[in-house]
Amino acid sequence: MNPRLEAKYLRLEKTRNRLLDELEGLEEGLLNTSPAEGKWSLNQVVAHLVLVDKLTTEYVERKVKQPEELPSASFSGIYKSILLKLVLKSGMKIQAPAVVATVPDKATLPSLRRQWDVVRFKLEDVLTEVPPSLLNKCVFKHPYAGYLTISQTLSFLQDHFDHHLTQVHHIKQMLLK
Repeated sequence: MNPRLEAKYLRLEKTRNRLLDELEGLEEGLLNTSPAEGKWSLNQVVAHLVLVDKLTTEYVERKVKQPEELPSASFSGIYKSILLKLVLKSGMKIQAPAVVATVPDKATLPSLRRQWDVVRFKLEDVLTEVPPSLLNKCVFKHPYAGYLTISQTLSFLQDHFDHHLTQVHHIKQMLLK
């Protein structure tokens, strides 16, 4: 795997495992409790993170197998990637695209962890297969930001995770009052 991609992947894994370990200490009932009407529970936030990682990984895997169809990175793509990062870091509430907004009403943390493990092992395999010639090609189309390179995609996954980590800590604080 490219060292730059590996560093981003390892950071994703470190933060994911830290979150799951933190939540593991909470009762399952609490993990499935919505903090307010129409708000996601802790497990629903985790389920959303798993789904985003899964669909992103599947998309990238398909595109890496069709390198002749991939657009090259552009200044516009860099600009949109930076805007996406800023929006996710701003704390602004963002409407999740419909494809990743549907999460189960109830879930168990061990099941979510197993699902996420499978997704992350798949992501690691996909990243290992990315040849150097595709590092400046766009392998993912974000619903709002458009085409992203593999490095930008991994940055998006981390920024998206961090955005929801803040949400998790807020929900946890509300539930443990």
